[in-house]
Amino acid sequence: MDTNLRPLLINGFMATGKSALAEAVALRTGRPCVDLDARIVRQIGMPIAEYFSRHGEAGFREVEREELFRLLQGWRHEFPAPPVCALGGGALLHRPTRLTALRQAVVISLEASLDTVLGRAGREGGRPLLDGRPPQALAELMEHRRPAYREANALLRTDDASPTELAEIAARIWNDDAIVVATSAHTYLVEVGGGRVEACLPALVGGTSGVLLVSDETVHGLYGARVDGVLRAASPAVASVVLTPGEQAKNLSSIQTVYQAALERSLDRKGTFVALGGGVVTDMTGFAAASWLRGVRWVGVASTLLAMVDASVGGKTGVDFGPAKNSVGSFWQPSGVLCETDFIETESERAYRGALAEVVKTAVIGDPELFGLLESRTDEVLARDPKTVAEMVHRCVALKAWVVGTDERESGIRAWLNLGHTIGHALEAHGEYSRLTHGEAVSLGMVAALRVGERLGETPRELTERVVALLERLGLPSSLAGEPVTQAAELLGHDKKRAGAKLRFVLARGVGSVSLADLDLADVQHYARELAAH
Repeated sequence: MDTNLRPLLINGFMATGKSALAEAVALRTGRPCVDLDARIVRQIGMPIAEYFSRHGEAGFREVEREELFRLLQGWRHEFPAPPVCALGGGALLHRPTRLTALRQAVVISLEASLDTVLGRAGREGGRPLLDGRPPQALAELMEHRRPAYREANALLRTDDASPTELAEIAARIWNDDAIVVATSAHTYLVEVGGGRVEACLPALVGGTSGVLLVSDETVHGLYGARVDGVLRAASPAVASVVLTPGEQAKNLSSIQTVYQAALERSLDRKGTFVALGGGVVTDMTGFAAASWLRGVRWVGVASTLLAMVDASVGGKTGVDFGPAKNSVGSFWQPSGVLCETDFIETESERAYRGALAEVVKTAVIGDPELFGLLESRTDEVLARDPKTVAEMVHRCVALKAWVVGTDERESGIRAWLNLGHTIGHALEAHGEYSRLTHGEAVSLGMVAALRVGERLGETPRELTERVVALLERLGLPSSLAGEPVTQAAELLGHDKKRAGAKLRFVLARGVGSVSLADLDLADVQHYARELAAH
């Protein structure tokens, strides 16, 4: 197993076999085994049942969260490799805690029947939430907790399976190290690495009534046959629609082409759209799936670095309408996403470098370790070293999954992801989506946002200099001199983040620290004119 994997957390209801499975996985993988309750007992100096009686469940949960976060943040100093840890049944019921755990670890939840739980619990004893509780109340508690347990990498049934049998499955899930995206609609996985198409796509489309593969001419020419072959082995009816590549084709006319293909193939509500391509194809396919027959399943197969680190997570789908980028669309979550890092080998140099702007943005808004990786391993990043690329993608997806799980509809912190996009989108639109790539526009927009932040007293000059230096090392544009910033700023009135005369703007305070500000549209346009003059 790869020593760079995250820890494994075994979650689930009491008496479902968490400790036994953790021990079996540790034995199988040679990894350290941790029991969170045992660590808590050492910390509080008394049995958990006694602490419960003195401080109540709320007091215990607080101690439990602190110990879990201590483990997740400090395991590298304590163990030679990521450990497997058995949790208490209520450790991840608090959703913010659960989302943090899903970002920093692989989580497997266990479930069992009420009879199994009662039988095991009766033999083991010492469970404060079970003592004196009638079976019906226990059944209600299990049902109440079920949605929380389902937000995991996998849900395993333990009634008739031995820990040894389950350990093989759990070890494989741990080794896959997929990222969980937990939304109100459903929970899905983002798989990162080489060979993901063959390993994961069949399960995502199996059992559907038909599949419509949507791609563009460039990507379909490179990988269409490979993906089509996997789909045809898994589904009885597969059809394809191939679109014109590029942002210029991201419009309602292209969506109509997808609709026509779905109509001709009689794709019904049990069908699945599969997006094979970059961010443009992903956005369009997701929107077509959201609106065809009022919503069908879709799966993303990201072929570019930009699609992997940006469009792969969150379910924000749509098309451009004239100069208004992504102004027609919807939130429609996929059933799964595959980040097939093998595909990056054939991506053009300009597209690959442009996508690195989104990686830098992700690091600035919430991942200092990723920023350090980009600074210290620039040569490996630019050489597309497979291990480095996979780590970059994984970290970007994990952060975005946490943000989306916390704020699915962009009412709060999800707007952090727009750092650099306000002026960046305006520059992109002003160039009619052809002069600059999306990544190049974001790079310039990020520099503009940092400069605006300096003027507002929010962004330290040292941060701007550090980000600009990294962008330049990565071969990304960082100078606003000669850019049509003033003219592009006139398009800010079309920005979908505008509310009346106010514009939601993301300001950076440090690497891993950003804030939101509602600025007057006129002020942002004024700052843009100032930036263009220097």
